[in-house]
Amino acid sequence: MTKKKKIIFISAGAAAVLVLLIIIWFFIFRKSSSAADGAVAYTAPVSMLTTSATGMVNRYAGVVEPQKTVKIQKASDKNVKEVFVKEGDTVTKGAPLFAYDTDEIQMKLSEAELELERISTEISTLYNQIETLQAEKEKAPESEVFSYTTQILTAQNDVKRAEYNQKSKGVEIEQIRKSLENATVTSEIDGIVKSINDGSEMSYGYETDNSYMTILSNNEYRIKGTINEQNMYAISVGQEMLVHSRIDEDLVWRGTVTEVDTENPVSNQNNMYYSGSDTNTTSSSYNFYVELSDEAVLMLGQHVFMEPDIGQNETKEGLWLSAYYLVFDGNDAYVWVCGKNDKLEKRRITTGQHDETMDEYEITSGLTLEDAIAFPDDTLTEGMPCINAAAEGDAGMSGTDMGGADMNAAGGMEEIVE
Repeated sequence: MTKKKKIIFISAGAAAVLVLLIIIWFFIFRKSSSAADGAVAYTAPVSMLTTSATGMVNRYAGVVEPQKTVKIQKASDKNVKEVFVKEGDTVTKGAPLFAYDTDEIQMKLSEAELELERISTEISTLYNQIETLQAEKEKAPESEVFSYTTQILTAQNDVKRAEYNQKSKGVEIEQIRKSLENATVTSEIDGIVKSINDGSEMSYGYETDNSYMTILSNNEYRIKGTINEQNMYAISVGQEMLVHSRIDEDLVWRGTVTEVDTENPVSNQNNMYYSGSDTNTTSSSYNFYVELSDEAVLMLGQHVFMEPDIGQNETKEGLWLSAYYLVFDGNDAYVWVCGKNDKLEKRRITTGQHDETMDEYEITSGLTLEDAIAFPDDTLTEGMPCINAAAEGDAGMSGTDMGGADMNAAGGMEEIVE
């Protein structure tokens, strides 16, 4: 977007607000003086209404980040012996990242193997004991049979318990051996080492990341933006977006919102909404992510602007008007126009194409940019007095006529949400 286009973009937003403020002023501050003269229809120039939607879309700050992020957790029962990479290093899939200290693991394995051997010996001893007791029971007098039976049952229970411990210890040894085999942790992807958390830095607020190491993919990208809870309704999954380069406004790419992360609020000291002069409240923000559908040469960490794609970048030829101002009667379409002698007339028009996204109709005949039209409602009748709100406003509004409204506020329609 060139500088000239940007000025037009912002000016269009200012014009929309100007029309709105003028109409509000007429309805609130002039309606009482007109009541004695009967009902009056307030109209606005078509030239303003055809551009009123332009510039009303919020822009959001975005940053290019990897499509895939791998977070590696350090085993709580192990100590890191050696780290092979540092923050900012580029790594390939399978490259070693760090290694655990295996001395303690090897000691645990040796202890577990000794314990398994002891349990095996215990089981053998118990089986020999049971065999001996059964032989003695066959030769024992009737009065001692019950005692032998009790001893045999006790030894059999001891065997079951020992065999269970034997299986458990075998599983433990297998896990320890696998731990030794995986003593060196490797990268799952081609990427860049974003961070290594050695415990020396503390995290504050909502964004707590306890990962030992984070690897960012350097093959695919997405755009991360932040939206406040006050305007979350403006962004949804599947919504088409326009992505603008901060360096060159003429560079625009298209993308789609793939995720709105409402589960993890983002702590940001700048997200403050003020009311009055001495009170303030904090407001939570959330990240959303956009995948580009156009090919773009971007860099990790590059900053961009994003805005919902509602067709604002498309240049339309001819006169297009929002459906809000049209009245349909079967196949016929009408608008309420401030006609000759400032009398309202219901004028038939012909329409062409219909932009469903913007809900606008192409007006092929019956209306010009110089006409002034009213918003249709049940109070309008043909022949009633009508006033061009913009023309009257230019003559009647100055200083504090609008209750001190600051017309410079219109310049804020191109809002950039950081």
